[in-house]
Amino acid sequence: MKKLYLVLRSTAMLSMLLLLVVSCKDTDSTPDLELIPVNSVTVDGVTISLFAEKEIETGANDFYWKVEEGNSSLEIQSFSITPMMEMATMSHSTPYNDPALFEENKSYYHNMAVFIMPSGEMGSWTISFEVETMTGKMLTGEMPIEVNSSWKLTSVRDANNNNKVYFITWLSPQKPVSGNNDLKFLVHTRETMMSFPAVSDAELIVYPYMDMGGGQGHSTDFTTPVAKGNGMYEGDINYSMSGVWTTSVQVVMANDTLPEAMFEYSVLAK
Repeated sequence: MKKLYLVLRSTAMLSMLLLLVVSCKDTDSTPDLELIPVNSVTVDGVTISLFAEKEIETGANDFYWKVEEGNSSLEIQSFSITPMMEMATMSHSTPYNDPALFEENKSYYHNMAVFIMPSGEMGSWTISFEVETMTGKMLTGEMPIEVNSSWKLTSVRDANNNNKVYFITWLSPQKPVSGNNDLKFLVHTRETMMSFPAVSDAELIVYPYMDMGGGQGHSTDFTTPVAKGNGMYEGDINYSMSGVWTTSVQVVMANDTLPEAMFEYSVLAK
């Protein structure tokens, strides 16, 4: 009986150990990212590659970068970028931040860029980059990108403040569906052609509306987005039905209400 007890005890301990190993493996597993390649540039044997979650468009875009030498990730000290729109008579940048190591998948560097106009006859976009390796080697270059037009960004001017421009980005939902959705906006302003700081001290007045035709229409339940820092405003919205909706947004700055901006989009049935 003692031998049988020892065997059963050893088997139980082994099972617990295997369960712990599997659990740790699941916890430490790196999530797969469904990304599309955008462009890549090779400098001195090092390839800098850009990926995105969707086609790049006006409004907010999440970027994922890889820095590789051969088929292996290269450790680096710093990574900075500058998106630029080159036009016939001028050039300008756009709101963005520099890439930082993506904690959920450390083979990538992640950042966000909010493009304020599409590529086309007016001009073209490039992203210049500067990467410093652990040995102090500087890798510089630029890559052209294509930015498509979308409904997710609009701008207004403050007539009481030298026509200062404010950019309002529809961040969420990216694909509105009937029922409950997060409702998020980003707000930036333009100080210079190279500086687009986030606006975090405003209030938003929003109003969703569905036009039913014949002078008939209705709104739906929603929570007004409030400031969360770094230009982010978060609320929620519960679409009562699918179809074409509009949402008006007004930015209130220091008792100065800016002109109404309008987003028009389709809500899909869940």
